[in-house]
Amino acid sequence: MSGELLFYRSDDGVIATGRLEGNGIFTGLAEGQLSADWTHIVAVGRELLFYRSDNGVIATGRLGSDGIFTQLADGKLNDGWSHIVALGRELLFYRFHDGVIATGRIDTNGIFTQLADGQLSAGWNHIVALGRELLFYRSGDGVIATGRIDTNGIFTQLADGQLGAGWNHIVALGRELLFYRSGDGVIATGRIDTNGIFTQLADGELSELWSHIVALGRELLFYRFHDGVIATGRIDTNGIFTQLADGQLDADWVRITGVA
Repeated sequence: MSGELLFYRSDDGVIATGRLEGNGIFTGLAEGQLSADWTHIVAVGRELLFYRSDNGVIATGRLGSDGIFTQLADGKLNDGWSHIVALGRELLFYRFHDGVIATGRIDTNGIFTQLADGQLSAGWNHIVALGRELLFYRSGDGVIATGRIDTNGIFTQLADGQLGAGWNHIVALGRELLFYRSGDGVIATGRIDTNGIFTQLADGELSELWSHIVALGRELLFYRFHDGVIATGRIDTNGIFTQLADGQLDADWVRITGVA
């Protein structure tokens, strides 16, 4: 499966786009300019939500399969959201320090509609969507929880559990997850079923110091911020990782968002 990637530099708003093919080969597509200082960029289908946490300003746009970005709409939400996660066309907004949540929806015209509010535990470092299910992970002690958001934006808690502490990156590929520790390159894979139950699959080791890991279908792009080195790989449904290709991009991209 191929998909497009948006690269964004927050200090000056410069963007670039590219495509990652199913064989792990990356091709650059286009360059452009957006506003600076977006703190979150989240893909909802082919549409993108841009959010600035200091003032709650949002904008939406669309990334075409040719890598061309089109702006759609502007708006305003509450400020201070630390995590924004897409599940289908719905979005979960989470505030790290107090656990407050809100849900909303973006349509294909980029218009945002608020759905519901709620309360979860504070202190989750990572929130990852797998279909309509969510994994919540606390890096300090490895505690996890799972839940589900329906198409009305209503959250239901599912299960609790325990993993190893210290994972820096958690990325979903279908129902499988890749866990990566940047200090030593150790990885692990697992699966979450539709009941929110986690099953561990495999362990391994990659290069250290990847700053960004982005999934498109079953393929992964690994990017190193300080020098722009990239690598690609694939994880199968058994959680087995296969390396595909290496390459070089510009350094200093702050956000990389995949659109499949």
